[in-house]
Amino acid sequence: MSEPEDPITQLAQGAAQLHELFMAYVNAGFTESQALYLIGQMIQASIRGATG
Repeated sequence: MSEPEDPITQLAQGAAQLHELFMAYVNAGFTESQALYLIGQMIQASIRGATG
């Protein structure tokens, strides 16, 4: 018998983690704009690292 599929996709899991990171930055005292900027910088660095 096969295992049931996980109802949470990798994309949904990643989105939830980014939201938690955003909230952590805001709760730490960053503005929403600053938190979004920091997350955007992390995503850009990750993309640059993956593409060489």
